[in-house]
Amino acid sequence: FAAGLAEVIKYGPIADEDFLGWIEAHLHALIARDEAALTHAVRRSCEIKARIVGQDERETGLRATLNFGHTFGHAIETGLGYGQWLHGEAVGCGMVMAADLSVRLGLIDPGYAQRLTRLIGAAGLPVTGPKLGNERYLQLMQHDKKSEGGELRFVVIEAPGRATLRGAPDALVHQVLTAHTA
Repeated sequence: FAAGLAEVIKYGPIADEDFLGWIEAHLHALIARDEAALTHAVRRSCEIKARIVGQDERETGLRATLNFGHTFGHAIETGLGYGQWLHGEAVGCGMVMAADLSVRLGLIDPGYAQRLTRLIGAAGLPVTGPKLGNERYLQLMQHDKKSEGGELRFVVIEAPGRATLRGAPDALVHQVLTAHTA
């Protein structure tokens, strides 16, 4: 259940800041599986995804933002071996890392990344990744579909409720990995 919440949570920072606030305010109801809260969360998630896919059917840019947390998350899944962590657990942790990368790129305030980290942790998701080694993470992320010409590209938060796809220097990625793996 928590793994599924990761995919709901991601819509706030990438596309709807009000929805992120709603998730924070209703997290206990979601965890308790309150039908009205779950219905709203699923409906709003579907609306956001449909809007994004409708604007970018061929995945030329905007649609890639649906992969917030996935570059780091897929590296975790592959590095550990599929099945060790659920997809949503890896994505939740990946969102923490991507939010920190957004801070290090100067795009968002550290408080926003901390807020997102608290929410992800409160949802029962891991906020610290496994210690695979920074070079192994980088190697695994090279296979991400968003990489272009050997350059890693990440979905980062450019402002609360808005995401973009961009590259990041390896040195910053190393800093993120060092800060968020144990």
